Amino acid sequence: MKTKLTRRGLIRLAGASGGLSILGGGAIELAGYAVAQPAADLTPREGIEPITIKRRGVGFHGYDPARAFSGFTLFAPIGNTNKTVYLIDVQGNVVHTWEMPYPPGVYGYLTERGTLFYNGKIPNASLIGRADYKGGAALEVDWKGRVLWEVHHPDHTHDGIRLKNGNVLLICKKPIPDDLVTKVSGGRPGTEHDDRAGSGNLNRGISGVFA
Repeated sequence: MKTKLTRRGLIRLAGASGGLSILGGGAIELAGYAVAQPAADLTPREGIEPITIKRRGVGFHGYDPARAFSGFTLFAPIGNTNKTVYLIDVQGNVVHTWEMPYPPGVYGYLTERGTLFYNGKIPNASLIGRADYKGGAALEVDWKGRVLWEVHHPDHTHDGIRLKNGNVLLICKKPIPDDLVTKVSGGRPGTEHDDRAGSGNLNRGISGVFA
């Protein structure tokens, strides 16, 4: 059986179930698209297999409906080429997907407006630029995947958020300037990143607020 899940319907379902369960990564699909539903004769397994090794692997292994949260999970597999964000239900059915312009830069969120806020990865040759947590782009797309706005910052990593006033706050990470390296106590010679003294002394902090 197939049904349709609209953006408004998703927001109502999320409100009724207490919200959405979010994991880092991702892609999501658009309103009005047909959504596959579980077969009518699908009977949930009672409880979860207690032996960990038997639960390994991919796919739906069963769930306990009495203990499971009846929400959705948003995720995107981290990889250099993957650009798809998935929204799945509690039984692992794909409810919606988005194809994004960049691989995931770790975190993404569904907003109250039914849009997707996404941190994208724009890699470069530096140590941070090659890391899985590298960001570089923060953007928002609608239910159909259309980019509503986008900002870039070379030091962006991990996460970002759009504030209520419309500004965008990014977590950024960059090397400490060379003239400050000698003033920082600690560390061991030869452990610097990128084969350049001082470039491995990383300073995490908020780099800026962008309109």
